[in-house]
Amino acid sequence: MVGKGEGEMMESYVIRPKFEIQITNTDIDDIMCTSLEGGVTAYWCCLAEVVGDNYLGEYASEQISRGGKLEMYDRESDDSWVLDRDKFLNGVKLWLESGRGKLDENGRLDVCNIDAIDADIIVQFALFGDIVFG
Repeated sequence: MVGKGEGEMMESYVIRPKFEIQITNTDIDDIMCTSLEGGVTAYWCCLAEVVGDNYLGEYASEQISRGGKLEMYDRESDDSWVLDRDKFLNGVKLWLESGRGKLDENGRLDVCNIDAIDADIIVQFALFGDIVFG
């Protein structure tokens, strides 16, 4: 409780409303690009490799939105994890539910304000359900 004045206490409460947002393939590509160009690769992932023989887009960052998979390799061990679109979308959901994510004034995901740290957190939520690294 926070003191409001002498003898009065102002209480505060946390609520977590459920809501729906639309996320486009371009949004996914943008977040993955940010993640692979300084998010996960700056901290815990030494390599993100396309699973399968052909790229579904021009770049690795375009795999997830097109239904492909990326194998993410740990920088300090032999561990690796596979990221796909369903996991990625769950990562965005968990990121928003954690209170870290922000929507724009129209209730859309504001990918222009997702920096490398946010992109890293989204991928960690997608792969691990929590923030494991840093």
